[in-house]
Amino acid sequence: MRPMITIAGAAIPDPSVYNGTTSTLVDSGRNAEGKMIGSVIRDDVGKVEATWKYISAEEWANILRLFSMKRGGKFVNSVTFYCQDSNDWETREMYVSDRTGGVFLRRPDGSIRGHTGARLALIEV
Repeated sequence: MRPMITIAGAAIPDPSVYNGTTSTLVDSGRNAEGKMIGSVIRDDVGKVEATWKYISAEEWANILRLFSMKRGGKFVNSVTFYCQDSNDWETREMYVSDRTGGVFLRRPDGSIRGHTGARLALIEV
């Protein structure tokens, strides 16, 4: 089965929750009559939000590493994702927004086994 998200050629584990957002960027304001005036700057900007109910610490670190420059990743990556607009997979350049993960379980040696509620957002450049 095709992965929901591939980052820099690496398939990541399918998230428990996948949300796609399509935005239209508009330069707008109001005129003296209070009516909106504006123009579209860019159409169909993609955003993907992914959440994992549980993900191993190793899997989560591997995903985050893709966007960490100090760990060999890049801030902007080629991301292939399911696009709601086309009902197909598309590849776009995206950056990662805030990453969050709750510690789920520790091993007797103190290391982390996994995370709950791990989530991130990928936003088209």
